[in-house]
Amino acid sequence: MTFVASDCVRWASATFVGARHAMTWTALPSPALDEWLADLPDAEFDLRGHLLADIDVVAVTRTATSVEIEMEALTVEALDV
Repeated sequence: MTFVASDCVRWASATFVGARHAMTWTALPSPALDEWLADLPDAEFDLRGHLLADIDVVAVTRTATSVEIEMEALTVEALDV
């Protein structure tokens, strides 16, 4: 996969502070990519100082030779307890 672009906007609620992320990637089409994309919403990521609250694939554009993937994620700053 190749990282193409990203955007990040700070986010806060009454109890949490974090950020909303938008990312664009490109990749070669393959069954492994399709499986990874299908499993992504349930995946767990180890992010130092943050928790991944949500991640979604919002668009997938396919051609014969490439796949463009648009994702959105919400991270929350981890509390040191």
